[in-house]
Amino acid sequence: MVKVFSEIGIDVDYYIPNRMEEGYGLDKKAIDFMKKRNCKLVITVDTGVNSIEDVKYAESLGIEVIVTDHHKSTKDKEDEELLLLNPKLSDTYEFKYLSGAGVALKVAQGVYEKLNADMGKLYQYMDIVMIGTVADVVPMVDENRIIIKEGLKILSKTKVKGLMYLLKYLKFQNKEINTTDVSYFISPLINSLGRIGVSKMGADFFLKNDEFEIYNIIEEMKKSNKKRRELEKAIYEEADHKIKKMDKKSLKCAFLYSKKWHPGVIGVVSSRLSVKYNMPIALVALRDNIGKASCRSVKGVSVFNIFHTMKDKLVRFGGHDLASGFIVKQENLKEVERIFKENIDEIKVEQEEKILKIDMELPIEKIDENLVLVNIVGVEKKEIKNDFEEYPYHKVRKGEYLNKIAKDYQKRPAKLVQINELKNPNLIYPKQKIYLEKKKSIDIEKIPKYHIVQRGENIISIALEYELDWKQILRLNSLESVTDIYPGQKIVLK
Repeated sequence: MVKVFSEIGIDVDYYIPNRMEEGYGLDKKAIDFMKKRNCKLVITVDTGVNSIEDVKYAESLGIEVIVTDHHKSTKDKEDEELLLLNPKLSDTYEFKYLSGAGVALKVAQGVYEKLNADMGKLYQYMDIVMIGTVADVVPMVDENRIIIKEGLKILSKTKVKGLMYLLKYLKFQNKEINTTDVSYFISPLINSLGRIGVSKMGADFFLKNDEFEIYNIIEEMKKSNKKRRELEKAIYEEADHKIKKMDKKSLKCAFLYSKKWHPGVIGVVSSRLSVKYNMPIALVALRDNIGKASCRSVKGVSVFNIFHTMKDKLVRFGGHDLASGFIVKQENLKEVERIFKENIDEIKVEQEEKILKIDMELPIEKIDENLVLVNIVGVEKKEIKNDFEEYPYHKVRKGEYLNKIAKDYQKRPAKLVQINELKNPNLIYPKQKIYLEKKKSIDIEKIPKYHIVQRGENIISIALEYELDWKQILRLNSLESVTDIYPGQKIVLK
């Protein structure tokens, strides 16, 4: 928003709270700072919808406030006069799943349209909106899909100097970048500054043009990201150990806290644990008699609503139904834990009838190697060199089916199914190798014990390389998902 407003001559500055010192969102300290800078108007981005008292405080000082946010709101009727731009609060705006960056884009579009400004100056920075949308993990549908598609196009020829240098560091400058690259390489580096480092540097990264400054920011990103991974691993292991010691039969949730935990990474950890144990997880980082919590939940259990029932016990709270956080004084922590667990105990999660959602009909002949491996799995299949290569095979051509191949080589279709271990003989794809003779078993001794993860790899691509079962690799390494790895990580293969 700073960038696109500056493009059309609007006098604009920015303030980003330090996550460790101030927590999230708008507060009186930030407002007092802005008042000293003679600020007339504050526009929040991705925050503020539940900072009603702070907004009223700013207005009492003569500062107008426009809140742009996409989080769930606790707004009361008496707050109707406040200017809150949030798709979840709108009766007329149909799409409710914009990210915080997406809502900011809408505000910028409105300003540009009102001033008859050149929209090209706005849309040249769609790559920034795209990164924010992907990082926010919002549904990739409707407007979000358009934002991501157009943003990826812009990213390959970005005008943001910080992104130019980051793509060079990641060796992405000549690569066709996809959402996996953004999710697992670009956004974690940028986010690490807010989680571990100095939050303001994240904005500086997009705004600065000095090469030396950008280089220093990227170096700080690398350090922060490394530290984030180390902290995340330590917190995960400690919290997981505590949960394992609990009585699983009656366990419906976990509410854990520690003075050793870093508030910037507990959200990621609580998310992983919630997926692992399929229950709500609340982790609280304690410091200076204040607890900063991050909670992840499961379908049917709104932690946001639970926190709303005890808002008088909290300094503040906010988020979504399945991902919320709060700040609490340590003296109230035990009471908050009690109320949290009591609410979880009272909720009866009904088993919903499973519904298969079908996006479209797709003929078998349209399913090829590129669709399955790149668009669905998210990997580029490597040419695998192994002991199979000496055996005769047929490379499937477009439109071919197994019965025809069997007839051409005077083989029984059932035999080809057996040789190639095909689960569905109708599901073969162009360029697939159909072996015509029984393959030799892999020599397990030739497979190395470890594999060092390279940039762009995930568990499925590694399994394909060594002809191994990807699920077995997940189990051997205690991983939650095929993308739960990072470059340089040592993966056990056997």
